Amino acid sequence: MDEPTNHLDIKSKNVLKQALQQFEGTLLLVSHDRDFLQGLTHKVYEFKDAKIREYLGDIQFYLDQRAAQDFRAIERKEPVASSKVKSSAPVRDEKKDKTMRNKLSQVEARIQELEKTIAAQDKLLAEQYEKTAQDPAFFDRYQAAKQELNNVMAEWEILTEALEA
Repeated sequence: MDEPTNHLDIKSKNVLKQALQQFEGTLLLVSHDRDFLQGLTHKVYEFKDAKIREYLGDIQFYLDQRAAQDFRAIERKEPVASSKVKSSAPVRDEKKDKTMRNKLSQVEARIQELEKTIAAQDKLLAEQYEKTAQDPAFFDRYQAAKQELNNVMAEWEILTEALEA
């Protein structure tokens, strides 16, 4: 399953998670939704730099092994370019790179804000579902925050790839 929770509200996500927990077969999930993965995973595979690394544990074990709080922290730890290797590639525009790095910092800050907002909404739903569900605008705000997070994550990927090029 590739990003199965991207377009689901909390209730639907919980129903899906319960169904998958009862499934007796093998599942291959690709997701950045750490809360969804918690309790579903027994192995984590990291695909990076044309290599596969296996972690025998749940998603929290993986993050602990990588000494990270979330997936973006892991991606930020990776070196963008090696300063030891001289490249024959043309010299890049340093001003443009600086502008892109500044934009990347702004995007990362927005990602953190949105993650905090969504986490607070998740907590509110978990603790006071009936009361929260009575507010018809709550789910609209929640879905809008998740959609914006997906859009900002896409922007982050584009900027990161451009800086690595």
